[in-house]
Amino acid sequence: MTSIRFVGDLPLWLGLLLAVVASALSWRYYRREQHDLSPRLRWLLPLLRSFAFFLAVLALAGPVLHHRTIIGELGRVLIYLDGSQSMAATDEHMSVARKLLVVQQQGWLSKGDMDVRSWELAEELAAVREETVQTLQGELLNAETWEDCRNSFVERLEAVQVQWRHLAGNWDDHREPAEESVGEESNDVRQRFETVILEPARKIDIPQPAPQGDAEDAEEIGIEDSRELLQLCQKLLTFESVLRRDFEAMVNQVVATDESVRLALARFDATPRWRRGESGLLRDEQGVVNQLKKTHDVQILTLDEETANSKWDGRQGTDFPQELLEQASGSLTNLASGVSAATIRRGTKETGVADAETGQRTAVILVSDGQHNSGPSPLQIAKLLGQQGIPIYPIGMGSRLEPPDLAILDLQYPDVVFQKDDIRGEMTIRDRIPRGRPFVIEVRHQDEVLWRKELVTQDTLRRRVEFEFPVEELVERLQQQFDSEMKQHTVPLALEASIVPLDEENEVANNSAMMRLAAITQSYRILVIDGRSRWETRYLRNAFQRDSQWKIETLIVGPGTDDLTLPRGETEGTFPTDRERLFAYDLIVFGEVVPDVFADHELVWIREFVELRGGGLLLLDGQRNVLSSYPENFTALFPISWNGDVIQVLPDRLRLTERGANEAAFRLAVDKAENRILWNELPPPHKLSCVDALPDAEVLLEITVNDEIRPAMVMRAFGAGRVLYSAFDETWRWRYKVADTYHQRFWNQLAKTIMARPFAVSDEFAALDTGAASYSHGEMADIRVRLTGLDGRPATGVTVDALLWKDGQIISTVSLDPDGIVDGIYRGRTGALEQGEYEVSIQASGYSQEVLKARTQFVVEPPETGELQQTACNEELLRSMAASSGGQFLSEEQFTKVVSLLRPLSSGEVVESDTLLWQSYWWFAAILGLLATEWMLRKRAGLL
Repeated sequence: MTSIRFVGDLPLWLGLLLAVVASALSWRYYRREQHDLSPRLRWLLPLLRSFAFFLAVLALAGPVLHHRTIIGELGRVLIYLDGSQSMAATDEHMSVARKLLVVQQQGWLSKGDMDVRSWELAEELAAVREETVQTLQGELLNAETWEDCRNSFVERLEAVQVQWRHLAGNWDDHREPAEESVGEESNDVRQRFETVILEPARKIDIPQPAPQGDAEDAEEIGIEDSRELLQLCQKLLTFESVLRRDFEAMVNQVVATDESVRLALARFDATPRWRRGESGLLRDEQGVVNQLKKTHDVQILTLDEETANSKWDGRQGTDFPQELLEQASGSLTNLASGVSAATIRRGTKETGVADAETGQRTAVILVSDGQHNSGPSPLQIAKLLGQQGIPIYPIGMGSRLEPPDLAILDLQYPDVVFQKDDIRGEMTIRDRIPRGRPFVIEVRHQDEVLWRKELVTQDTLRRRVEFEFPVEELVERLQQQFDSEMKQHTVPLALEASIVPLDEENEVANNSAMMRLAAITQSYRILVIDGRSRWETRYLRNAFQRDSQWKIETLIVGPGTDDLTLPRGETEGTFPTDRERLFAYDLIVFGEVVPDVFADHELVWIREFVELRGGGLLLLDGQRNVLSSYPENFTALFPISWNGDVIQVLPDRLRLTERGANEAAFRLAVDKAENRILWNELPPPHKLSCVDALPDAEVLLEITVNDEIRPAMVMRAFGAGRVLYSAFDETWRWRYKVADTYHQRFWNQLAKTIMARPFAVSDEFAALDTGAASYSHGEMADIRVRLTGLDGRPATGVTVDALLWKDGQIISTVSLDPDGIVDGIYRGRTGALEQGEYEVSIQASGYSQEVLKARTQFVVEPPETGELQQTACNEELLRSMAASSGGQFLSEEQFTKVVSLLRPLSSGEVVESDTLLWQSYWWFAAILGLLATEWMLRKRAGLL
């Protein structure tokens, strides 16, 4: 196959541009000649001269004919370079010995006379150990495979022993303190290798399978039969470490005395994994690709999240690439979907290659750190490729150990808070820094620090840190930035939790995470209805009246009160006469009111208030058990049923359930352990209604009575709202000696949990809400609009659309449908959302855009992949992929070894040669021929 290439000083595009410009100028100049010529010559003469100029200038681009001849049958090699973010990590924490081996492989340092045999022997011991353990723990182990495994174990270790005996060095005093002596005492670790490992391995008898049983299972051997050999594999670790320490000691001496070595190691520390992988593939004649392409069909691809992008194919005749990636930026690692493309053989329609080579032997090289976190299992793909005879040769990039790192793994916090409440939550961090180093965690809004805590590292995989801080002043400042013509009921807060980076950290991109929530600014309306003026009702009313965020109305009605019948009307202190006014409340506290005071339709309204409007209902039971006397259509709301038991003794103590401990409403102390202790110490009630929680309800608080556990507070969702039942009415006792410290805080938090979320923003005619302050990638946002007319009544029969904005452009229009139950409410849902910041406005028939000013915002977070949570090389996965496909795993320092492993794959070779057109007589002859032809035509026309 012959192709044309351009290898001159000028790139092809610039050479073509200059050639076209030169030929155009030449054409224009010679066309100006006013001789009396025929029309044909007036075109032909300038064309010949212009084409000669074109060829002369194009020679600066260096045109070359590249000839590629295949002799025999080539093997096919697909090389995949992982382009995920974890491959952008550096490996300063890798052992100096491994670094030195890698820089030698990369050609950054001459190999010189350094003896690497001790390291190679340690790697061989590790390979023997891992392969033996894998075989012995396999599913299909019988006497024959067991014997082959034992024999291979002994033979390979005997080969190691022979090489070790010829290895110079001090091999004394390497005994581990805990190791038992076997046989005669010896200070030579090589002799102990014989007595501790080889002699016992030779003496292990082949397990005898049970003579009876199923024919298929008769020869199977279990783990117990392999215990001795597995124990020897474990003991090999001691001898591996001896050999590695010897090599590392030699390396440290070299580093201390050789400046070029130190510079090469510094270059390694500054080079990310993907760049080292790219260099190992593409560098000069010693690079893997340059060696393989002489005898194989080579194609290079990069793994970009879930796809594999071809960067170079040796059969296409394109120029050899200088680089493969600009940056490793993939937000996830999928080692399955992209690599599975190797199953598509050349010569099929999918590949677009005309010549079929269906019999071509294929292998895969995977350059990756093995941090697979998305898509199907790569082991399944490896098995599939192995069944098709396509082995995978993974090259593990990076250190086997996790780098020193602090990272925020998770954040738990409420989606909504009251403006005057504190934000309470918990962050989970990874702390992989040696113990004793101080560090700082902060929560910020832009440059303002809202919370800060100093900690000391503990070198642990996961630790939890709880936080609590106020946001009232911040919300007040943010409110001043909004349009004065809109009423902001909730203020979106974008806070950043971060760990101040330490110098020794390897990766700082995972030190921060965003917290997106909404702070509610409007006053809430609560309706309290009780049948008597209990202490609980009084303190509850006083607690909410002292807080400006709450607007509370209390009705005490029934026998023994001032109002024997329910006062109804449209003024304060009356029960609403229509359902819409009742629906204007956010929470109803329902006490021991006799059923007779309500009309049937009023109980239906209360039920619909929860089920349809999404309001909250708090049921306060008492000693009279009045709530149990309500009709079944109303008690269907209740999350409990009465069991008829009667408690004659005083309850012992309160106790949070696991569900209650995780509920923000029951968080009275920041620390979870302290919170549980606090609840245990709160004064228990003297009376308790005996109930059972319904199957779909959740018990949040329990009471122990004579070591018997009974439900105290039970909650469940009912329709669009929530109902909480309290089996006692004595939380006022919690004020003893501590006043409102716990009592008011609990009721504020509980009310927030039960109530429906308010609209985020409103103007004169419309209220708009888009749910959460943030959504995950791919989620859909629910849009809710309340529309009123000029008379203030709900607007019906209106066509309402929500406009979805991103980057200042309308990207979608969402049609909103009438609620069907609540007049004036319109609902809709967006499609699946991509990450980014969004804004929502509305348009409605009969309303101008000037009057519908309400706008709200939300953010769609990028997909969470955990790409940077683990950055150590996952050798276990890569080894398993190699074993499942019939390939072999190679560590980074063995990069070029893959060339020798793939040599048997090909029985042919590629012969390549170049013809330098721009230096050839043919190119010069073409230019002279054009000029000579022009000269002859001019002479015949009498122009010379």
